[in-house]
Amino acid sequence: MPKPLTTTADYRKLIADIRKEMEHGLKRVEELLERQKVLSYWAIGRRINTYFNTHDMPPGAVGAFYDDISRDLEMHGRTLWQCEQFFRYFPKFKPDKDLKWTHYRHLLNIPDAAQRQAWIARIKKEKINTTQLRLMLMPAGAAGDLPEFNLKAPVRGKLYTYRLLRADDIENFDTPWFVDLGFAGCVEAPPSKAVLDNKYIYTSEKVDGVYRLKVTDAKVGGLFTFRGKVRRWADADTPIVLIDQGFGKWIVQRLRLNGIDAPEIGTLAGQRAKKWVENELKGAENLVIKTYKNDKWDRYLVDVFYLPKEKDLHRVAAEGLWLNGRMVEAGVAKVWKK
Repeated sequence: MPKPLTTTADYRKLIADIRKEMEHGLKRVEELLERQKVLSYWAIGRRINTYFNTHDMPPGAVGAFYDDISRDLEMHGRTLWQCEQFFRYFPKFKPDKDLKWTHYRHLLNIPDAAQRQAWIARIKKEKINTTQLRLMLMPAGAAGDLPEFNLKAPVRGKLYTYRLLRADDIENFDTPWFVDLGFAGCVEAPPSKAVLDNKYIYTSEKVDGVYRLKVTDAKVGGLFTFRGKVRRWADADTPIVLIDQGFGKWIVQRLRLNGIDAPEIGTLAGQRAKKWVENELKGAENLVIKTYKNDKWDRYLVDVFYLPKEKDLHRVAAEGLWLNGRMVEAGVAKVWKK
């Protein structure tokens, strides 16, 4: 009896070829969209610049102008301002396949034209991506700065910090205290020289294979901060994450990025957003996840922090780039309006 056509090596090759063709097509569409985005933003900037040059603008009126045009176009005022600056800085513009809009937006922070051109040459030669460029141009010590848009600033918590629960609040146990691991999980509090009481916040440390608790100055708002490894993205704002709760405990959770909304995965924009997130997190093996309350679908809301190639989790927590904000900044997600 002949094999079904769908079990042959030729069929498997057909599937692989079609997937490759689909990926190539999507990549080509993304490149064309990015090129058109850059051209459109330059053209918008030219129109605004022409309007300024043909109308008398009273002192102090520019801010009100951007407030009005932002409202009428339903477009962020800062983006419109950057478009006009983009035209002024690059009046004779030809798009470059190696530079995205976010490259140009970061280059607007360089007032000297010769320096901008030198950076463009370096970007092309060294294949510098937008995240790398942002970090390279950022003043020292500013890696944790927030993008300038209307998104509530995140809380930067401390890893492996806990509060205690009385055993009476869980069930009738002989042991008086349990450690709250988050995600409705807990473990029996280990032996400790510290006074155990739920009015304190504790950090854990492992000495000779044994966990210990130590009182810390961490704040309650910084609790429930975890190391996470993304298993996959359901869509650009919904990761499935393997979470290290501490004390050797791990849990898989479907999470929702806090404060933002990305396009649905079934749309071209959703595919682009998911691809952007995956590319953005390349080299960032260690993520820090700060969790908040559940949404109506019982997913924990989270802020995600990362630093490419950084292995020190505590540095990622304190200085890491904020994924939620970066997504809004890059235009692949919008601020969630409740």
